[in-house]
Amino acid sequence: MNRIKIGVLISLLLLTLYSCKTAQTSMIIADSYDENKNQTTLSLIPNGNIVIPGKWTKTEYLQASRQHFFKNGDSTTVAVTKNPKQKYPFFKAEQTDKEFVADFVKWDSEYWAKQGISTKTLADQSNNGYILWQAVSEEKNVNTIFLFGSKDGFAYNFSGTSKKWTVEEIQDFLVKLFNEN
Repeated sequence: MNRIKIGVLISLLLLTLYSCKTAQTSMIIADSYDENKNQTTLSLIPNGNIVIPGKWTKTEYLQASRQHFFKNGDSTTVAVTKNPKQKYPFFKAEQTDKEFVADFVKWDSEYWAKQGISTKTLADQSNNGYILWQAVSEEKNVNTIFLFGSKDGFAYNFSGTSKKWTVEEIQDFLVKLFNEN
């Protein structure tokens, strides 16, 4: 009889410990270049993939922002992020993609303003799920174009900097990234 009680208690204890595990998602991250398709794929399991046209080499990962940085042959840099929207502090369950993107840009612009860097909207396409904007400071040598987007329950943060590409070329590239991912 005592063995049965001990067995039940141990089972209940194990069940309790298992059910109290924190809600933390493990992520598997990998990147690869496919020469036949001329594209670089960043796999973010379980969030899915981000496919970047062309050959890009991963240079850095920032854990705090979950940004993956890539550089191509002409030293153009892109950073990509794809996260569930609920991971952001301003997320509200009832938000539309349009509202989420506006709040996303506002939230990040406030960060840049605290760094003494000005921001401006380049194209408000929030009806299409994204906003293109720019952070600029000549004195701090910052000139980054961003596309913040929202679709299918995910937030996208794409950015680009280049000494070779024009602002329009970076914008076109970021829009293509968003539309194709």
